[in-house]
Amino acid sequence: MRMTAPKAVRDNIARSRAYLARGYLTRALEAMETALRAYSGTTLIGQPRFETEVHIHEFVNDLNRNHTVRKFFEQRKVFSGPYVAYTPGEELSLAERLESIRHAMLEDERARAAEQAQKVLMRKMELTGNGQARLDAGDLPRGRALLRRVAEEWGHEPGVLSDIGQRFLRARLFYEAAELFEAALDVFPGEAQAYSGAVAAYMDLREYQKAESVYLRALRQFGSHPRTMLNLAKLYMEWRKRDKAYEFANRAAQADPSLAEARELVARLMR
Repeated sequence: MRMTAPKAVRDNIARSRAYLARGYLTRALEAMETALRAYSGTTLIGQPRFETEVHIHEFVNDLNRNHTVRKFFEQRKVFSGPYVAYTPGEELSLAERLESIRHAMLEDERARAAEQAQKVLMRKMELTGNGQARLDAGDLPRGRALLRRVAEEWGHEPGVLSDIGQRFLRARLFYEAAELFEAALDVFPGEAQAYSGAVAAYMDLREYQKAESVYLRALRQFGSHPRTMLNLAKLYMEWRKRDKAYEFANRAAQADPSLAEARELVARLMR
């Protein structure tokens, strides 16, 4: 015989009622399940037993009156309660009932989340498609506005900013493209397409210093890749910085002797 309820029973009953009052139904159900299973193997006497069972009854009554619980059962064609009943001595049976309800509620939540995600995806695809159609039709202001909305709403997802940047690049909206590629680099510094896109935009704008900055950032991010150094050497050639062009073409050729284009550029610059 025990003269006090186990701590696991007391604490989880308290949690269950607090969660229920705050609208956290699945947490409330889980806490009460834990309390009931802990209580099931315990023989209480006197006041502690009475108080414990009163708390369980109160939880069950509050649960049956809960609007969300009522709606949950109405969706299953159960239009009158009580939806849950408690008989002292049958705590395990109640725990199993609560567990069944909790699992069904979690499944409903997953289904709703999947449905919402599908709606969001469809909206994203629709906005992107409409924006691209506007660009293709030559309506650059409207196309730009629609695609910017995509970037604002989904720019936290990998690849989105770079994708919109590429669309702007193809539409010769170079400033807008560069802005989005730079934003992508800030959020996703490992996104290779953002580097190449930013360089392409800046080269079209003849913004050589900004293109150089992107290349140097790529070298810091990915290491001294021979192809990147060769491309930087080509930038310096266009920028008429022959010494820099030679330096990076030579570094590229040394890093990868099979890179014929780098060797040819070195030889050209040595003449």
